[in-house]
Amino acid sequence: MDIATNFGVLGVFANTIWPLIKNRQLFLMGQFVACALIGIHFALLGASTGAIVLLVAGIQVLLAVPLESHPKFKKVYLLSLLLTPFVCWYSWQGIPSVFSSLALLFFCVGNLQVNTKNMRIFLILCIFGWIGHNLLIGSYPALVSNGLALITSTYSLYRENRPKMVCK
Repeated sequence: MDIATNFGVLGVFANTIWPLIKNRQLFLMGQFVACALIGIHFALLGASTGAIVLLVAGIQVLLAVPLESHPKFKKVYLLSLLLTPFVCWYSWQGIPSVFSSLALLFFCVGNLQVNTKNMRIFLILCIFGWIGHNLLIGSYPALVSNGLALITSTYSLYRENRPKMVCK
C-alpha cells in the first residue's frame, strides 16, 4: 500500500470509532485524530480542498472542546465559522469543493452543540457532504470511512434516543 492509502486506512479506523464515544470531550478528540489522518490522506492524493477543510475542521474541533464549560467561548467558535466560505473560495476545485464546504458547515454547526444528540444529527449531515466529495475525487478509503461513520453515528444517535428499559 502507498502512504496515502495507509493514512486513509488509519482514518477509516478513527472515523469508525469516534462516533461511538459518549463523552463529548473524548468524542471531539476522536474527531481531531480522524481529521488529521484523513486530511493527510487527501493532501497526499492532491485533493487540496478536502485537506484544507479537514485542517480547518481540526482547528474547530479544538475550539469546540471548551464550549461546554466556558459558554462565552462560543463567540470565538462562531468567528471560526467565517472560515468556511473563505476555504471554499481559496481551495476551489469545482463541485468537490461545494460538497466538502457543506460538510465543513454541518461539522461546525454540529460541534457548536453541547447537547450530544443535536451534535450527532448535524454530524450525520456532515457525512453526506463528505460522501459527495469522496465520490467525486475517487477516494475509496474515505468512502469506506464515511459508510462506517454513518453506521456508527446512526447507531449512537439511536442509542441516545432509545427508551430506557426499566427492570422490575
